[in-house]
Amino acid sequence: MRVEPLGDRGLLLRDLSAPAWMWAEALNEHSIEGLIEAYASYDTVGLEIDPTQFNESLLFTFEIPTPISFAQRKHEIPVCYGLGSDMEIVCDRLGVSSTEFEAIHSSSTYRCEAVGFCPGFPYLSGLDSRLQNVPRRPSPRTSIEPGAIAITGAQCGIYPMQRPGGWAIVGRTPLTIVDPGDRYFPISAGDLIEFLPIDPSEFEKLVGERL
Repeated sequence: MRVEPLGDRGLLLRDLSAPAWMWAEALNEHSIEGLIEAYASYDTVGLEIDPTQFNESLLFTFEIPTPISFAQRKHEIPVCYGLGSDMEIVCDRLGVSSTEFEAIHSSSTYRCEAVGFCPGFPYLSGLDSRLQNVPRRPSPRTSIEPGAIAITGAQCGIYPMQRPGGWAIVGRTPLTIVDPGDRYFPISAGDLIEFLPIDPSEFEKLVGERL
């Protein structure tokens, strides 16, 4: 493992012995003096620390629990693929029909590798290789509706609130997946995600419900 400075109140951990989300979760669950919070990215972990109290040497003796000891939180998220505004372009590029895309996309189990970009935006790995390599839009949209399911490259994501964005939108969930005012952020790094296809009428029935 390598430890690098990240400003005057942070550290960046590289070359980890286990997935970044495991390191972040394990560090956050232990009462380590001077550690304020650990944040996972795909393959690094950022630490927010109090430098007057945190002992960096503890990182090199810290033991990560075995994977089986980590709770496998799973979220089932309904998606109306018919509301994917970029679906036609995406399917043309990939050489699949919208029905095939829906079947492939909803058959995978995804893992949240990191949360970022905006509060509660989950970066998901696990996108089927047949659906990968869709580029970002040439010009980002200035506003994307909350709940938009989007892909680019080998990643999938969910826009949790109205934001600009350049990923290709392939569906939308009616569920509320964040509520900053209520500090409601149900998806964390390490969580598993499964998408469940629904039709527009089912979408309307579920609008506003929380994940």
